[in-house]
Amino acid sequence: MLRLEPLLTFSNAVTVQAIGKTPFGERTTYIIGEGRFEGPRMKGRILPGGGDWLLRGAEGLAKLDVRKTFETDDGALIDVRYTGLYRFSNAVAAKLQAGGASAFGDTLFQVQAQFETGDTRYGWLNETLAVGEGRETPSGVVYQLYKIGN
Repeated sequence: MLRLEPLLTFSNAVTVQAIGKTPFGERTTYIIGEGRFEGPRMKGRILPGGGDWLLRGAEGLAKLDVRKTFETDDGALIDVRYTGLYRFSNAVAAKLQAGGASAFGDTLFQVQAQFETGDTRYGWLNETLAVGEGRETPSGVVYQLYKIGN
């Protein structure tokens, strides 16, 4: 039987690059800024320079395609990739415009994540699948990830 185990929480800043409407939908690239992550088995910083190549459809539903690098406090580098779904919401936009943050569950913001590292101390991540949820803040995003265990 599958179960979800808390894996980590992370947050990072983002910078928006609005590519515009394309034949495939509205494309926006969110450039990853610095951030932090922490969980029961690891903690560290998110290195700047990754991105989310978001594609928004006509109904306000978007596909996430995110890549970023974690660096643990003990020096391991971890490639983090996740895809997911996000639904644009006028209520969330209003909170952000007023300087507030959204809460988990305010809108559809769910991801599935995988990890890759050559550091043997964190080799267990190479066999980890995770799911999670996100929320927005005025400066970026916050995620909670859960390892799928059995």
